[in-house]
Amino acid sequence: MTLRVLDVCAAVVFSDDGRLLLATRRPGSHQAGKWEFPGGKVRPGESLEDCIRREAAEELGLHVAAAQPMLAFDYAYPDKTVRLHFMWCSLAAENAPEAREGQAFAWFSAAEVGGLDLAPADRAMLTALRDMATGSQPPALRLVDRDLTKRLFDWLASAQTAEHRPEPLPDWLRVPFSGGRERLEMRSLLRNSQLHTVCESAKCPNLCDCWKRRTATFMLLGDTCTRNCRFCAVKHGRPSAPDPLEPQKIAEGIAALGLRFAVLTCVTRDDLPDGGAGQMAAAVTAIHQRCPETRVEVLCSDYGGDVACVDLVLQAKPAVFGHNLETVSRLTPIIRSHADYARSLAVLRYAAEHAAPGTVVKSGLMLGLGETSDEVKQALRDLKQAGVSMITIGQYLRPTREHWPVARMVTPREFDEWRDFAETEIGFARAVCGPLVRSSYMAEEAFAAAQATRA
Repeated sequence: MTLRVLDVCAAVVFSDDGRLLLATRRPGSHQAGKWEFPGGKVRPGESLEDCIRREAAEELGLHVAAAQPMLAFDYAYPDKTVRLHFMWCSLAAENAPEAREGQAFAWFSAAEVGGLDLAPADRAMLTALRDMATGSQPPALRLVDRDLTKRLFDWLASAQTAEHRPEPLPDWLRVPFSGGRERLEMRSLLRNSQLHTVCESAKCPNLCDCWKRRTATFMLLGDTCTRNCRFCAVKHGRPSAPDPLEPQKIAEGIAALGLRFAVLTCVTRDDLPDGGAGQMAAAVTAIHQRCPETRVEVLCSDYGGDVACVDLVLQAKPAVFGHNLETVSRLTPIIRSHADYARSLAVLRYAAEHAAPGTVVKSGLMLGLGETSDEVKQALRDLKQAGVSMITIGQYLRPTREHWPVARMVTPREFDEWRDFAETEIGFARAVCGPLVRSSYMAEEAFAAAQATRA
């Protein structure tokens, strides 16, 4: 049986510095969240050039100044064959992409593309193109313009020389190694106590600084998460049963460290009836009993939106209740595994309305995931309306090539502007913003500043 053929145009767009533009498939669509060359179906009577101009404008707000067919690739599905017409596109001057249909977009080097979760047809085309290096050309791949195709082939080949040469970080992201003796002492204490810290599991860039000052963020419920967020370095899988002695171990560890301010976080435990809220509450209570002068900040999961779980934690009376929104509404279903933007806001709103007097409600955002400034502003407004009084904003750094790529590096000046916007225009009591800021970094100082502002 001959399968029907569906013609689809795909744009090949490069930035001035040699990066390829890719976008994710729209939320709710077939293969949602997978990366692909931007484009879409050719309408009846529509030329390939007109199709890619229309699709680029509708999907990413791009004005294609010139489009040339470069190659075609057939990909067979059970019920149809998709014929992808790849078009080499030149953009009009001063034309930057913007998400218009709920998807994400980013510019990638050749080395980065290999680690992406690509749509099957796009991955198959790139594989076929690479195979041309061996002298073979599969029947599914047809060259229309050999010179343009060679430019894409050469770009792909550049990954072989670049994959072992990581791009240099901006100067403002270079962290000096420090705290040798103190760091080793801290690691020894944590190992002996069999405690997990998010400092290590999440590969935090501030580890040396915090451990030198003998502060740490303790991670409850083991080191294995039941979710698999695309930005997070914490391992995922099937976790072990909670340790009933963990709350007391953490309290004893904090006492041994002499901490005045302790931060507790946890992996998400969707496998537990209470999401691990009972363990978090027990740890806060144990710290209060063992170290009555120590203030405790908790950074919780969304508990699937179950407010009874949130209540368990609030009843233990932490000084700070935190839950990170992480990113803007559009990117949440793509970036955060099994999470929901509105659900996170609802958890924060409930905490703000039901926490003990004086409790600070806190959240955090990462920048550099592909968000726009307007989307960040809206997220900050949403957080403030939910009752959040303290916010952290930091730079997303990709843990490995298998994780979500960095869309851009935000400058220190931009972070200063976000701090001013959050505090002055939105009205947060405290906004801690900077390239290396993480939700628990300098938590005691931020809490004190927020308390002083609220007083």
